Amino acid sequence: MEIVSLGSGSKGNSMYVGFSNVNILVDVGLSMKKVNWHLLTEVGIDLEDIDSIFITHAHGDHVRSLHTIVKQYPHIKVVMPEEVYEEYTTHMKKYIPKESRVSISFFKPIEGKHLRVEAFEVNHDTKAFAYKFTDLDNGETYMHLADNGGIKSKKMVDRFTGCTYYAIESNYDRNTELFHPTRPDLTKRRTLGYYGHTENGDAIEFANRVVTTETKGIIFHHLSEECNTEDLAMATHLGILTVFGNKTKFKNIRMVYAKQDEPVRLK
Repeated sequence: MEIVSLGSGSKGNSMYVGFSNVNILVDVGLSMKKVNWHLLTEVGIDLEDIDSIFITHAHGDHVRSLHTIVKQYPHIKVVMPEEVYEEYTTHMKKYIPKESRVSISFFKPIEGKHLRVEAFEVNHDTKAFAYKFTDLDNGETYMHLADNGGIKSKKMVDRFTGCTYYAIESNYDRNTELFHPTRPDLTKRRTLGYYGHTENGDAIEFANRVVTTETKGIIFHHLSEECNTEDLAMATHLGILTVFGNKTKFKNIRMVYAKQDEPVRLK
């Protein structure tokens, strides 16, 4: 399995995941030019080689170039739940041809010869979903958890436990968000709320609950441009693991932090 963030943050998000015989993207919130360039320079393929794009939700920083890519690369299948497609067509006012669309839901996973994909609804202020990918050739699993507020439910932990690799949102530092001098209170309430985004401390606490001895790596992504940094997220994560005596549990788990303007490779 190959996992590369092509860019992630406040301005746009896209993740490449390569399996034994399948190349996919999760979200395309970057420009098509940037997606293609980072695929070429970091992975050695381009959009011609992509089989499917999975969309987590219909906010612009996750779907910005979707319509353009589908028009130029009609072979790519777009996978999203019906609720996400409805919001995409309503709010983004874009259209995906029926022949390019594949529907997925919690009740209807997708399974092919090489790959099984499951969708799980998460807590955000629009219909949003996490995806669990299982490589049927080698048994490795990848869980992609994008924008999400409340993540402490036992149901979510049970569903996400024991994956080989994770992408977990670590969006903001609580104090930086709370005391930011120019961000409106409405924006702060949205971010801090149960249907907002994942705070650094909550991200590592969730990781601590779901990782097992089978886990090999985590990429923390969607860091806020205004209210977070890689160093701040890393310090919070390591601090909490140290204070609660969990560093040993993570000693064999690679942890990396996605950047907005350059690719970051987990594996």
